[in-house]
Amino acid sequence: MESYIPRFRGAVILSILFALVLTLLPIPDELLKWRPEWVALTLVHWALVLPKRMGIIIAWFTGLFLDALYGSSLGQHALGLTIIVFITLRLRLRINPFTLTHQLTVLLIALGSYLLINLWVLGFTGNTPSAWIYWLSLAGSLIAWPIYHWVMMRLFMINNRFDD
Repeated sequence: MESYIPRFRGAVILSILFALVLTLLPIPDELLKWRPEWVALTLVHWALVLPKRMGIIIAWFTGLFLDALYGSSLGQHALGLTIIVFITLRLRLRINPFTLTHQLTVLLIALGSYLLINLWVLGFTGNTPSAWIYWLSLAGSLIAWPIYHWVMMRLFMINNRFDD
């Protein structure tokens, strides 16, 4: 049986800060629409690997911080990230969280919901983005997930093996 523990006490907070830095890094305009949702990927990672440490409260405050960074409507990202963590925690009980195809399925559902909520809020405020280009960040997130998840496991997790 395999179990994972964080390398140090502040691993969750440090990884969220790492994701916020990745979100704010400047990238070329051609790649801007493909930018993965780093904060959402980080929250999904922790909800899959350590579900007892990743809660909806952490997602809510991370979303409020992201709202402040983007200057978006207060609660837009907070609501979306809260729903992502809720969906991931609920679906984790029905899948094998260490299988890539199951992870990608959870990501597709959770990030799709997150982007739908953001699209709804943007439409409500009159800032609707162009049609299909808006969804490229979902594709970018799905492409980046295997590498990002592997890096997060190597940086922030210790594998404990218990042989029965």
